[in-house]
Amino acid sequence: MKLSVPDVLHNLRNTGSLSPAALDMVRLMALMAMLIDHINTVFLTPPVPLMYALGRMAFPLFTLIWAMNVQRTPERLQVRANRLWLWAIVTQPAFSLAFRLHQPWWALNILFVFAGVTQLLALQHRYGRKGSLAGGLLLALMIFPLQPASYGLPGIMLAVSLATVTGRSTAEMKCLSTCTAVLSLLCLNGLSHILYMPAETLLLATLPALVFPLVAVALCRDLCPEGRQRFMPRNFFYFAYAGHLGLIGLVQYVLA
Repeated sequence: MKLSVPDVLHNLRNTGSLSPAALDMVRLMALMAMLIDHINTVFLTPPVPLMYALGRMAFPLFTLIWAMNVQRTPERLQVRANRLWLWAIVTQPAFSLAFRLHQPWWALNILFVFAGVTQLLALQHRYGRKGSLAGGLLLALMIFPLQPASYGLPGIMLAVSLATVTGRSTAEMKCLSTCTAVLSLLCLNGLSHILYMPAETLLLATLPALVFPLVAVALCRDLCPEGRQRFMPRNFFYFAYAGHLGLIGLVQYVLA
């Protein structure tokens, strides 16, 4: 596998550079990383550092896949937003059950990040600057409940910046958004801890969030070159996300 960071970053800007099968492979790797991370958080005491590091690539990969698809049909942005809001609300009870001993009851699951940013894009597409302002105010209200478990402001900024990078913006805006995406990745997993835990933060949080997604995308691109069709069912992620949270909650209840 030839790994070139500039080449991978070019792939992030070019939504056609990854085949449908490669995108499904990225989804699968993200699901595996998320499952590893959740098992590590909920069932293992103390958590295993390597499993924690592997889990850092789940959200960046899911955000990349969402960003590559969200603006392909701008006229359907509100439909996408409605579907994400529905799945986020439906999944919330399972999320609260799975993490009831680890997160406050009001913490929102990660689908609310994608629903909120998709809603921003839908309002922007329909109403222009006024829509952007309304969507921005909505996201500002969501920062606090997203902070405990779903990355808060850095997570929102990563989603917004990747949607811009993979969208139809100008070259200058894409360059600025790429820098914002990198900054968001740096801040995604508690950069404030670097002052008193510098080695642990860099090795287990910051670097994995930056490097592992690039490696995963490059690997999936090489394993599934252009022309390969997707192999995962449509909407599989939503069912897998809600289902694995419900299963984790059930296992905790049985073991209690």
